[in-house]
Amino acid sequence: MSTRKRVLVIGLDGAPFPLLRQWAEAGHLPTLQRLFTEGSATMLGSTMPPTSGPAWSSFATGKNPGKTGIYDFLYRRPGGYVFPPVNTGMRSGASLWRLLSDAGLKVGVVNLPISYPVEKVNGVFISGWMTPYFATDYTYPGDLGEELRTRVGDYRIYPAETFSERGAAGFFRASDELLDLLTRTSLYLMERDDWDFFMTVYFDVDRVLHQLWHYLDPGHPWRSGDTRDGAGLTAPVLRYFQRLDADIARLIAKAGDGTNVVLMSDHGMGRASRFVVLNNLLLELGYMKLDSDLPTRLKAFALRRGLTLRNVHRLADKLGLAKHAEYKNVYSMDSVLKRFFLSFLNVDWERTQAYSYGRHYGSLFLNVKGREPRGTIEPGAEYERARDEIAAAVLAYRDPELGRPLVSRVIRREEVYHGPRFEEAPDLILLPWDDADIFYGLSDFGSSRIWDQTYRYSGMHRDNGVLAACGPDIRRGASVLSPSIVDLAPTVLHLLGQEVPDDMDGRVLEEMLEPGFAAAHPVRRRAAPEQDDGAQGGAARRDYSADEEAEVLERLRDLGYLN
Repeated sequence: MSTRKRVLVIGLDGAPFPLLRQWAEAGHLPTLQRLFTEGSATMLGSTMPPTSGPAWSSFATGKNPGKTGIYDFLYRRPGGYVFPPVNTGMRSGASLWRLLSDAGLKVGVVNLPISYPVEKVNGVFISGWMTPYFATDYTYPGDLGEELRTRVGDYRIYPAETFSERGAAGFFRASDELLDLLTRTSLYLMERDDWDFFMTVYFDVDRVLHQLWHYLDPGHPWRSGDTRDGAGLTAPVLRYFQRLDADIARLIAKAGDGTNVVLMSDHGMGRASRFVVLNNLLLELGYMKLDSDLPTRLKAFALRRGLTLRNVHRLADKLGLAKHAEYKNVYSMDSVLKRFFLSFLNVDWERTQAYSYGRHYGSLFLNVKGREPRGTIEPGAEYERARDEIAAAVLAYRDPELGRPLVSRVIRREEVYHGPRFEEAPDLILLPWDDADIFYGLSDFGSSRIWDQTYRYSGMHRDNGVLAACGPDIRRGASVLSPSIVDLAPTVLHLLGQEVPDDMDGRVLEEMLEPGFAAAHPVRRRAAPEQDDGAQGGAARRDYSADEEAEVLERLRDLGYLN
């Protein structure tokens, strides 16, 4: 095995640092406890919003969404009010593994979310979540999938079960199987070739915590009236993390003592108890208008009576149709169902000033002339007046049932984004009054209410993930100053002796490095590589096909990201 400098990155999608630290200090996660105590560990700032689409794209490039162009799982397709899912080919900016490959270093990337179509790298690449379910071109080289089938087993990106109380045993069994398969695949690839950089992402951590946060949170509304023992509820989730901890130990052992190990998560997780349907709030405040034709009036009447896509999905869950095969048949019909339920197809855009799509924080877009196909607001002074008015209105709104505001803060896009793709950003970002309130503004109205109780999952993202690093060049117990996810790409480049492109927004986390290493290896910057409009170095630039688009949207619904 090579003795050259190497970096192993282990991603835990959606893992919150306080939870991991609590379990580690209690002796439940010995591998993580060793990383926390023998290296440096802290919270890691995510993107705005803290969701996997923009977060992993910013991790890959060291750039904010204003440069990558990835602001959510969905994007606004030019020429209409349609919002398909993003893919890697739509991302601007050279990735970390592209830069390392171009420098002649050998890389391996396994199960990275938002990485399809795959990039051609100097090594191996397996895409992760948001890869179309039936895709066969999810690896580089292209024959790697068949090699894994014969040497490791039938590789899968997605689990076989979605959580339900009556199917909990099957859910955990499927989660364990996926965990084991991913670890065995990573170990095989780490042994198969020499490498300088290797990365594995355990995305299923996010799914487990989304759907089972109420098992960990005694104060969660879903626990009201539940007489089950709290420790008993926590036990299967903790057992999953203990298996994960043991598998992380196997990866670190395979990497060898001379490897710098970085464990990270793209965002955290916390309680989710309400959906806030932002388009319904815009209707209430008068900034969105519906058509007055008879079909729209009938759909609006049906919405008020509870005939919504949300309730169709709830019924599918109750009937046990949330497993992937049956689930696909139900949710792939959404494009058809939208013709029967109230949706953006029924909005009177000539009288509408604002709309929303996306998730977690409230991404609000003004209906701007020249940008939107049926815009109503002139750019310039009129845009600024309308933006100020709408910001003030949503801040002032008090929900009559809750007796409090829904919005705590309104952020203008220039406060958080900058770069060549800044114009694709939402005009306003709304932060909730209660962290457990999750904004949902989608291309249908989902619910008949401005807010409703969550369903299918009880946990939702938080702003801060995890950063833990340990190795020969990592300083033990370092105090790291507000690290951000955009700092990891430049830091890994530096650890591997590479220059940092000057268009990266992130910085090298020098305070995390051993003083001797930092002194001997000053940070070197260089001019950025020539940019293009998409992923550099190999990801095919294309939209999903209609079938792929419907299927990827299904994956989002599987996690409760679309209602």
